[in-house]
Amino acid sequence: MKKLSVLLGIGILGVLLISAKATNFCVDADHNPHVSNHNPFAEGLQIEMESANPDASEIVLLEEEEEVDLGFDTAEYLPLGFNAYEGMELDVEDIVILEDEEEVDLGFDVAPYLPENFDAYAK
Repeated sequence: MKKLSVLLGIGILGVLLISAKATNFCVDADHNPHVSNHNPFAEGLQIEMESANPDASEIVLLEEEEEVDLGFDTAEYLPLGFNAYEGMELDVEDIVILEDEEEVDLGFDVAPYLPENFDAYAK
């Protein structure tokens, strides 16, 4: 009898749950509650694409000037008219590029295989 009452209770509960009507609160432009244009995945993807490819004009750079307190006045120890940034302009012509030339060792002497007075750098 106990099994029968448990089975009957589960059956009634199942019928009640199946017969319950769920309502959809998403409404489109035509006020059709069964059609929804809301796509959170597409919105998230759009936000991610916008943040991955920002426009250079939209980037705001904030530089905070940090003030260092040494505990004494440095102006007393510097010459008059001292400018720490004087001569700091970079000139492209002043840049020297050093290239290390690799010496190739073939393991044998190549001179017998080349013509006489051979110069690889001659024009």
